[in-house]
Amino acid sequence: MYLKSIKLEGFKSFADKTIFELNKGITAVVGPNGSGKSNIVDAVRWVLGEQSVKSLRGSNSMSDVIFSGTENRNGLNKASVTLTFDNTDKYLNTEYNILEVKRSIYKTGESEYYLNNTKVRLKDIQDLFIDSGSGTDAFNIISQGTVTDVVNSRPLERRVIFESAAGVLKYKKRKEESIRKLDKTKDNLTSVNLVIDELELSINPLKEQAEVAQKYLELKEELKTNEITLATKDITTINNEYKSYQKRETELMELLEQNQNNTKNDVLENLKLEILKLDDLINENNKKLIKLTEDLADVESEKRITIERTKYEYNNDAIKNNLINLKEEELSITKDLELLNHELAKENTKLQDLEQKLQVKNNELQELNAKKIIKTDELNNLYKDKLNKENKIEILENNILNNDTVPLSIKNILNNPRLTGIHNTIGNILEISDEYLVCSDIVLGASKNFVIVDNELVAKEAISYLKEKNIGRATFLPLNIIRGRKIDSNLIDRLNNIHGYVGILSDLLNYDYKYQNIIENQLGNVIVAKDIDAMNLIAKITEYKYRVVSLDGSIIYAGGSISGGSNKKNNLINLKKELDNTKELLENLENKITIVNKENSRYNNEFVIVKEQYDHINKDILELEVIINSKNKLLEELNNKLQLIKNDINSIESLETNSLDKVLAGIMEKANRIVIEKETLESNNSELLSKKDEYNSEIRELEEQARKKMHEYKLLTNELNNVQVNIGKMNVKLDNLLLLLNEEYSITYEYAKEFYNLELEEDVLRSSVSKLKREIKCLGEVNTGSIDEYKRIKERYDFLLSQKNDLEISMNNLLGIISDMDQIMSEKFKMTFDKVSSEFSKIFKIMFQGGTGKLELTDKDDYLNTGIDMIVVPPGKKITNTQSLSGGEKSLTAICLLFAILNVSVVPFIILDEVEAALDEANVDLFGEFLNKKKLDSQYILITHKKRMMEYADILYGVTMQEAGVSKLVGVKLEDI
Repeated sequence: MYLKSIKLEGFKSFADKTIFELNKGITAVVGPNGSGKSNIVDAVRWVLGEQSVKSLRGSNSMSDVIFSGTENRNGLNKASVTLTFDNTDKYLNTEYNILEVKRSIYKTGESEYYLNNTKVRLKDIQDLFIDSGSGTDAFNIISQGTVTDVVNSRPLERRVIFESAAGVLKYKKRKEESIRKLDKTKDNLTSVNLVIDELELSINPLKEQAEVAQKYLELKEELKTNEITLATKDITTINNEYKSYQKRETELMELLEQNQNNTKNDVLENLKLEILKLDDLINENNKKLIKLTEDLADVESEKRITIERTKYEYNNDAIKNNLINLKEEELSITKDLELLNHELAKENTKLQDLEQKLQVKNNELQELNAKKIIKTDELNNLYKDKLNKENKIEILENNILNNDTVPLSIKNILNNPRLTGIHNTIGNILEISDEYLVCSDIVLGASKNFVIVDNELVAKEAISYLKEKNIGRATFLPLNIIRGRKIDSNLIDRLNNIHGYVGILSDLLNYDYKYQNIIENQLGNVIVAKDIDAMNLIAKITEYKYRVVSLDGSIIYAGGSISGGSNKKNNLINLKKELDNTKELLENLENKITIVNKENSRYNNEFVIVKEQYDHINKDILELEVIINSKNKLLEELNNKLQLIKNDINSIESLETNSLDKVLAGIMEKANRIVIEKETLESNNSELLSKKDEYNSEIRELEEQARKKMHEYKLLTNELNNVQVNIGKMNVKLDNLLLLLNEEYSITYEYAKEFYNLELEEDVLRSSVSKLKREIKCLGEVNTGSIDEYKRIKERYDFLLSQKNDLEISMNNLLGIISDMDQIMSEKFKMTFDKVSSEFSKIFKIMFQGGTGKLELTDKDDYLNTGIDMIVVPPGKKITNTQSLSGGEKSLTAICLLFAILNVSVVPFIILDEVEAALDEANVDLFGEFLNKKKLDSQYILITHKKRMMEYADILYGVTMQEAGVSKLVGVKLEDI
């Protein structure tokens, strides 16, 4: 056997899928410090079942081995490592020539093990590699920095290495199992003795209990008749009242509906709407009146000024000077206005440019927001779809797990925690591909519900439970008894040449290999054909000795009888197909969610950038609008001032033309028009207010009518509530009475009404029920099973005495087995120790070029528990204990022990992580030459920094970190260079 490949995915620094292809001979792995090369050693130890987080250089939990991410990469949710072994020499006790061992772990801490893609337990992995020299406790994997642990460790700790080399670990494990069984047997014997003692004390009291129970059953039967009769009478009475209340409920609901329609007064709502309209008109007129009042005041002011001006004469020098000053001021303001208008034009142009830019950015924001909304909606829909798919998967898995085709008796057996040693049904342990679902279901038939158990004692206990509970039958397959059935290999060779031959059904299905005998017993002699023609041909060739089934479910039984036709849809098949399809859809959904998430993130980032640009432009616009508003305000003030000056100039000039009288007449006419318009509005307002008062009076009348109708509505509602409460109470009473008949006495109301008539007076019957209940209560606790229990007690007592005898025999057998195991382990350990000790002394002198190295037992009289001392004296030194050795000497001593073990016991592969780090070049050469000689016997995988060591490698792998925190692999076959 040798290790063909190591596949890592998400394990520590190996984020990407990485495969180390290995051959026999020496493979060296090199790389700079921190590149992750030692993670390969951790990966192998981890797959083989290492459970210590500290040994794997973790900190908190086993999920620390999952790639945790870097600055540029997100962490992963899963890690897996697969070891592929070439087992053509059958070194490992398994039928597979190529063996894949896989371990996976998830962020949640769940860990899974697989053998050739079949899910197994950690115990299965450990059992497979035990005493192979390749387990987690063996000396074939030496991690970085632990090479000297064998020298520094205590004698008893050092013993484990020799046990592994001696091949006694499996015997040690069997002994531990036997001791556990012995302890369990002792416990069982103690339990049986306790039960026997208890039974001996309970036989006489059971007789008294049985007499009380008999009286209880008689009273209970009389109570049953009376209670059923009264319940039937009460149900009939309540049912009649119930119908009466239901009728009244219907009447009240109709009245309420009519009343509710009447309370809807559209006229009232329309009147309120009209009042609102009137209020709007009145408010509008008031605004106009205020404006007219202001206009009238302005006209009056203008009138007074004009009258005052008529008092002046045109030839007055003061007026002339005033006119000149006014014209000069007019000219100055005009120039200021021209300058201000020019500035405003520039500012407005700038504002327009900014507003155009703002509009562009706003359009961009709208577009990005629309995309965001679309992606968010799409994402929400995807997540909703994902949740639906996950729920559907959970439902499908539960439906498959709780398949209704499983009989009640089987479900009770599988779900009873008190029954130990129960595994599962045949149907539940099989993993069947779609291609073989139909033919497997036809062949298995009812046997898919056969229950697999540890042994015949478990089956016996389960059958007793079924009898005791009276819940049906079941077929049990004890693992320690059932043997597989196979077809002759010569016949299979003939079948392989037939067109349409598919295979043996037991070989086409996936299952835990510990159930191999069970599956081969049921399916190991069933031949699968492609179609009915191939089925007939194969049956003829096999002389109708075996069952032959076609993929579509036709079958020829041993002897020649044929069964076929259309198959009913198998719910389990459809569920499994639907489950697979749904899982595939879920995987596609998750991929799509990842893509949409990335797109949405991109839109969000773009939106933030554009929003910042938009806000900056908007800020500039706001600042510019403040400036423009300020200048517009100044412009308005100048225009008003200019208009006043022009009015003054016109007034002064009008003195010359004697036009003031005409102006005054125009002002008087304007004032008269304003007064007329104001009076008209006031009159209109008066009419509107009068109309509003009329509407308000009408509203008050309508509201009074509505209050009366609401009162009637509340009375009807209260009555309806009372009726519905009574109906609810009657529902509860009816339910309780029907429940009494159904659950207490297992009869229906119709049956009770027909066979239980009220012969006595109702009061007498109720009194009788009360009396019977008091008598039953006075009996206290009643054991109704004591009658049958008393009859069966002697039978059970005899059975337990027989069981006690069996347990005592079993204990003696187990003690004999443990004694045999001790003898075997002592002999094997002594023989291996003697050989390794001899080899160690020889190799020590070679590697150290002199000196003394030997191994001694701490207790020569106890090979089962003795520790092992190492006595090491390098040439030219006087050392009293191994702790005084230098680092290089300790490493070399450990290497000597490794070589000694390899000379005695061949190990399929050895992984050494910088074990030669402390050696000088001369010792490295000795180490390398020894490996060269031994590479035909074992496969060597070295983690090394030594250039001299690399020269001995047949294959050289480099581990680098081109991307920070992520290990990559580079491989070279040195024989090709």
